Amino acid sequence: MENNTVFLPVADAYDRWSAFYDSYPNPMVFAASLVLPRAFHPAAGLDVFEFGCGTGRNLEALRQLGARNLAGCDLSLGMLAVARARNAGAVLLQHDITQPLPLAPASYDAALFSLTLEHLPALAPPLRHAARILRPGGRIVIIEIHPFLSAGGVAAHFDHHGEEVRMPTYPHQFAAWLNAFAEAGLRSTLCREWSPRSLGLPQPLANLKRGPDFPLAVEFHVAV
Repeated sequence: MENNTVFLPVADAYDRWSAFYDSYPNPMVFAASLVLPRAFHPAAGLDVFEFGCGTGRNLEALRQLGARNLAGCDLSLGMLAVARARNAGAVLLQHDITQPLPLAPASYDAALFSLTLEHLPALAPPLRHAARILRPGGRIVIIEIHPFLSAGGVAAHFDHHGEEVRMPTYPHQFAAWLNAFAEAGLRSTLCREWSPRSLGLPQPLANLKRGPDFPLAVEFHVAV
């Protein structure tokens, strides 16, 4: 049988995905969209920076939740074009999140990583960069594929014109997260696991194939 899987660098894959990312039936994005408002309750008045903001759907949700100043960065110009179209007034940068941001320290109340860090082999560097831009008392919110799923091979991918497009991903387990927090000089203040039942039914069938109580996503809050 012909293998129609193609492997692309992360930015190239998301450039290709950007035109239909928000309409693509992605069960993990659906789960993360349900976690986000709970993770940022309350959000009123917060200045938030998102690392790997993609199409800006999370920034738009945060604006609707009452966040004040919103900004983000992404490696993909295609994703940023969509994000700029839907988030007028937001500061959006093309940037590699493994590198320090060209922003002043203590500029934001919160930083968000959502379905982003699976693309990096090392977790600590972007967490350090996030910590640098936080004001005293700020927090980093992480929403990611649950380690049980990533250990089983679940990772970002999509189908397009008869091809399965894959990109670099890394299955981070709980020890990797905890060690990265320590390496970055951060302390974990919350770890919450989300299953279809805890997110609230109904869910896409893809999220239910392991049962309603199998964890889909993990949410961490960390602070300096």
